[in-house]
Amino acid sequence: MRIILVRHGETNQNIEALPLTEKGIIQAKLLANELKNYSFDEVYSSDLLRAKQTCEIFTKDYIEDKRLREIYRVLIGGPIKEGTPEEREFLSKERAESFFQDLLKRNKDVLIFCHGNLIRYYINKVFNSKENLWQSVVINNCSISILDFKEDLLRLIKLNSTAHLEEEIKFDLENVENYLP
Repeated sequence: MRIILVRHGETNQNIEALPLTEKGIIQAKLLANELKNYSFDEVYSSDLLRAKQTCEIFTKDYIEDKRLREIYRVLIGGPIKEGTPEEREFLSKERAESFFQDLLKRNKDVLIFCHGNLIRYYINKVFNSKENLWQSVVINNCSISILDFKEDLLRLIKLNSTAHLEEEIKFDLENVENYLP
């Protein structure tokens, strides 16, 4: 079983309903082109706009799942955000775990469009530690990270791959359609 984790494209702020920026759209198109080189049985996306937009540039055939929303940064060693309800940590962990356990039962290769902290959380399952991934693991916009689950062993195959985005600096935002298939 292979789990391909993709972070959404660039947005201006971390607001749930905020759409991708022009740069985020370019990133998503470059990502979509790269994802043609991967195989998977199912595609999932967070229900938040930035993840869905990134996914829909690649495919309209996906399963939307609220459990793939961003998780509270405390779960990966980040600081407590003042004003955050006390139950947020528990609820974030519960939904992230629920989705992950469902994936393991299905035993299919999947592509998941989601968020940086959730990707860090799933990566930390490989190491099964309390390490502070908030500061030590970078997850860039439209990066690809891959987990492999075989014979009850979870392995990290790829982390924060962004080689497919190297072309983005060559794009003229006003003429982006000239650069893409």
